[in-house]
Amino acid sequence: MEENDKKKGSLEIFKYNIILSALFFLTSTVYLSNQIPNYNFDKYTISQMSRFLDNKQLSFFNLLFIIKCLLDLSFTQYVFNYYKGKLNFFSSLVWLIATLSFGLIGFFPVHQYKMIHWLLAGSLFLFWTITQHIFSKITGSEKFEYFTNNLILIQFLTVILFFVFSKINGVFEIVYFFFIFIWQILFISLYLK
Repeated sequence: MEENDKKKGSLEIFKYNIILSALFFLTSTVYLSNQIPNYNFDKYTISQMSRFLDNKQLSFFNLLFIIKCLLDLSFTQYVFNYYKGKLNFFSSLVWLIATLSFGLIGFFPVHQYKMIHWLLAGSLFLFWTITQHIFSKITGSEKFEYFTNNLILIQFLTVILFFVFSKINGVFEIVYFFFIFIWQILFISLYLK
């Protein structure tokens, strides 16, 4: 029993890493975008920022994706430990693919690796959406499941609208991040006590 409490206590440090990673990533990319005269969130996606970067800035940019991915993976470990026994291989794999897709997407900017970039972006969207649904069910809360399903619908409609109006850009990504961020805060504060 003491061993489990110790393990849980040592993993507790990772509980908020997904929130920290989102804040870190967004503030860093906003900071970096202000250093680039020709970059604009209205015209380009966050990964398209790479076309305007020198080698030093590009290394920093790629590091942002790695750091976010590592923080997200440590949070993933916390969640897997917290819901041990309720997770199966499929649900764990789906979450891992979503996390790793984001980590890789920064290394495959759309202007250089269009197919790989869109494959990773599609995987990220699909697997993260499935993850939201799976984890809302695992909480056992009908209210959270209802909220999650409605949020997924809003996210899906947002993606469609931005595609229809050809506005897949940094603004779209920040709006989408915001929806995910709300879900993560509620999931952590209500179901990871």
